[in-house]
Amino acid sequence: MTIAVDRRRTYHKRDRLKQLRAFCYATKFESFVQAAAQLGLSPPTVSLHVRQLERELRCVLFERGSAGISLTPAGETAYALAEPLVSEMDGLSDDLMERVDAAVSDRLPVAASPAAAAFFLPAYVKALRERHPGARVRVRSCPVREGVELLRDSDVELVFGARDSYPEQDVEYRELHTYGISLITPANHALAGRSAVSPEEASEWPAIVPLTGTYSRRFETTVAERLGLDGKAAIEAGGWETIKRYVEAGLGIAVLPTICISKYDRVSVIALEGHFPSRSFGVFMNREMTLTPLARRFLQLMIPNPSDTPVSGPI
Repeated sequence: MTIAVDRRRTYHKRDRLKQLRAFCYATKFESFVQAAAQLGLSPPTVSLHVRQLERELRCVLFERGSAGISLTPAGETAYALAEPLVSEMDGLSDDLMERVDAAVSDRLPVAASPAAAAFFLPAYVKALRERHPGARVRVRSCPVREGVELLRDSDVELVFGARDSYPEQDVEYRELHTYGISLITPANHALAGRSAVSPEEASEWPAIVPLTGTYSRRFETTVAERLGLDGKAAIEAGGWETIKRYVEAGLGIAVLPTICISKYDRVSVIALEGHFPSRSFGVFMNREMTLTPLARRFLQLMIPNPSDTPVSGPI
């Protein structure tokens, strides 16, 4: 027997404390803007939480006008009941966070795109471990969209990868690294050692591309089409590291993000700046989740002065 679950009601019940806190702070300051500043949220997010609560309670809690907001009679009743609860929970949260922080501050769960997990994070994880030998970093390699869902569920603290379209205002993005696109060939290939290559020249050779259906393949398809390699795909292989091994074996040429290429790879690298603009990736954070000290230290290795780094805004 299949039981249908109303996910919307489950979501709102899970977020009831957020709704009550938004309502109580908005009442206290008579402003969504000031409530947002106190809660570390955006004004639209506070307004959304209040409207969700109104829908759940099936009543209007605020009179909204050009002069600001004020409680309705239903709102006054709700505030009298909710304010003591929110105050008590806030005090409990502070005490609980201090205790939990002390108990699990050595654990840092993060998610990262396969490229970020394999080629960007290792150096920073090493630096963190050197400074904090007891740190235990758990890196989950997955598509960015899956990582963001884990972030929303508080299963990870940070997500690393290329920025995509995320209209929700609970996710904050900061750029960390820019990279180019390069063509790689076997060391003894006819194109090896060249400083530049034209699409016509590249399209003459068999190509090695990522597996169909993967994010890497979507990236590769766009690049390969512009270079004329899409019709010359000879081998599909899983992951950038595997593709490099096939190129080293002399089985074809490939296009890779430069971040995936190291000095230890036995391939010839030809930059493609003239054909493609630089790309970037960064870190995603949950606007509504306070980072643990270990997560903040990890970010400080990448962003020396986090407060000086401009935030991209709601995405």
